Amino acid sequence: EADNLVSLVDLAGHEKYLKTTIHGISSGMIDYALVLVNANHGPNHMTRHHISLAVAFGIPIIVVLTKTDSCPSHSLKSTKDEIANIVRSSGVQKRPYQIKKMADATTVMEKMHALVPIVSISSVSGDGLDLLHSLLSVLPKRRRHQNKIGRNFEFLIDGVYNITGVGLVVGGFVNAGKAGVGDTVFVGPLNDGSYLKTAIKSAQISRTSVKSVISGNVAGLSLALSKDQRKMIRKGMAVLETPIPATRTFEAEMVVIKGSGVDGTTIKVGYNTMAHILHIKQNVKVEKIELIDDSQTMLDSEDEIVVRPGNRAKITFRFMKRKEFIRPGMRMLFRDGHVRGVGVISATVEEREDDVVAMMKSMLKE
Repeated sequence: EADNLVSLVDLAGHEKYLKTTIHGISSGMIDYALVLVNANHGPNHMTRHHISLAVAFGIPIIVVLTKTDSCPSHSLKSTKDEIANIVRSSGVQKRPYQIKKMADATTVMEKMHALVPIVSISSVSGDGLDLLHSLLSVLPKRRRHQNKIGRNFEFLIDGVYNITGVGLVVGGFVNAGKAGVGDTVFVGPLNDGSYLKTAIKSAQISRTSVKSVISGNVAGLSLALSKDQRKMIRKGMAVLETPIPATRTFEAEMVVIKGSGVDGTTIKVGYNTMAHILHIKQNVKVEKIELIDDSQTMLDSEDEIVVRPGNRAKITFRFMKRKEFIRPGMRMLFRDGHVRGVGVISATVEEREDDVVAMMKSMLKE
């Protein structure tokens, strides 16, 4: 029996698939990020972007140098120096640490917040693979999901499947609480913000049938829904113990990222962008901006407020398509091509009915 079970999530490195990688990091509840670098060619602009992305989400980084068997010593040294410069840069501000023996893995175990371990490996000769295995085996769980077992059940849907003989199966992550087969749950929000009442028919973890799932599990749930109801289910929904009102407008404290290709981007009221909030991906519009300085004081100006790279701001966003299940404390990222800003949702905003909509409803009643 193994002491630890490590799940690896393979994400794309090519720039063409950057939005897939962003969604994977946002929704995958990642503990650590392994950044693979070809020792012969060194880090490129996407390596820098992936490291910045992990730092933005607060994910500790491990750099793995591959193909060292075919890499000359001078090229290997040059690659390590380039990585060290990236790691020490103002956007990352960590210290590189070479893993050369088993004891080094234990050294970095409790210092991942400040260090970036660098492991050199070769899949051809097998060099360094034992060091990488040792490092992965001693790293502690970073997310304390067991502390959320006492909360109401919250399952974030990241995949929807219709399986012959089974029915609708939703895959995703148990973010809080506990639920068992036969329990009554609510799935949604639908386009109108409502939830469907249903029951869990069966559950699986790693293709193994289980009687219950708890906080921290990646699982699949089969739900008892009619044929018409199945068509309403989509990625980004949640399965909840009790229905929680869906939100269209929310506030978030954001930092606009500095970096290659980002400098010069200005954000103001009316700016449209793609937001990633855990498993949710939807276009949002900026409705209000309040700048925050280092002393947490709001800065007001009679002129139009503009947020530039490096600024911190409290921004009010509005979902463009539909209401979603979100709550304060969820981490958020927004992008348009490259990542522009990261932060945390601070509050949801209750919307008052639009005057025009209210007037039309009253006319219909008459």
